[in-house]
Amino acid sequence: MEYTVKKNKNNRIAMRITACLFLLIAIVRFAVVVISKEQTSMFLTIILCAGGMTYGIYLLRQTLKVQAYDITYVFGEKTLTLKMHKKEKRITYSEISDLGYVVPNENMDYSIVQIYIGKEQYILPFMGKSEVGKALYGMLKLKKEEADGDTDKNNEI
Repeated sequence: MEYTVKKNKNNRIAMRITACLFLLIAIVRFAVVVISKEQTSMFLTIILCAGGMTYGIYLLRQTLKVQAYDITYVFGEKTLTLKMHKKEKRITYSEISDLGYVVPNENMDYSIVQIYIGKEQYILPFMGKSEVGKALYGMLKLKKEEADGDTDKNNEI
């Protein structure tokens, strides 16, 4: 089975512009305070500039993560392949640390499958296909239990 999670390119661009604006405003304001040697609000301005720069860097880092781009999930017998922006990642089902299935609102046909691999979280939304999401979650849970069972058997030998 193969499933692709599409990400909007315009959202990435908008977040990068917002991040650059935060960085630019913080740097310009900091430069103005240092050059003019305003003593009345220098400490407060430095704190606000540091906060703005930190938030700008945070936003920029979020847009450069692999999860910000389209990801195609290929569910095989023994491995899960993630086809990402510039690379392909192959993992076994035993490497999945946790799974989650979320239905935000019972009245809507919408569900989310969460896959945790180490510290990273991958979200697969199913809009209008809640049954597919539930079936995929069940399949992943069985594959993970099967892989964990095989790992336990190998450790006993």
